[in-house]
Amino acid sequence: MTKEETAILAINEKISKLSKIINHTQFENWKRTTSTTLSNIYANDGIRISKFESIMSKVRVISGNGERTPEAKIEAIEYLSSLISDIEKFGLPHLISKHDALSINVHQHNEQNQSTQVSINFEYIVEILKGELRTSEIEELKEIIESEMEQKEKKKSFTDKIKSFGTDVSSNILASIFTNAQVYQKFGEFL
Repeated sequence: MTKEETAILAINEKISKLSKIINHTQFENWKRTTSTTLSNIYANDGIRISKFESIMSKVRVISGNGERTPEAKIEAIEYLSSLISDIEKFGLPHLISKHDALSINVHQHNEQNQSTQVSINFEYIVEILKGELRTSEIEELKEIIESEMEQKEKKKSFTDKIKSFGTDVSSNILASIFTNAQVYQKFGEFL
């Protein structure tokens, strides 16, 4: 059995156990064990795991108990199903260690002009996007990028599409990039 088949089987087992969950406490126990399974599958990919762990089965409310286990179960099934779909389409991602997650090279040449070149390992950025966006959302963005629109129109359409996913999505993507230790360090050097 391939790693992909093993991962899909493990995720499907977690999805099938979800049908027996009836309350917040059971959901949180299930979520904890499922998070461990995802950690085994995705190793150093904290983005996918964090997104999964952000599914809440209970929220603070002024009146009532804030129980939202049925909604959380639906969100969990959708998210885990999207992971399975990604594995089936693209295989398991090639994960890089957190230490090597982002390569930044700075070259300075001093004459009359000073130039700075920054190169970023785009594999890390792609992993962030896969962790923050659903497969259908990624497909929508690909359509815009591959369209015949002019560059300016394409940029506006792309921006509008990301905004339609919700303000948290773009904030989470930027936060994931800038909180990477290497980015944070280099970003501070440029300011």
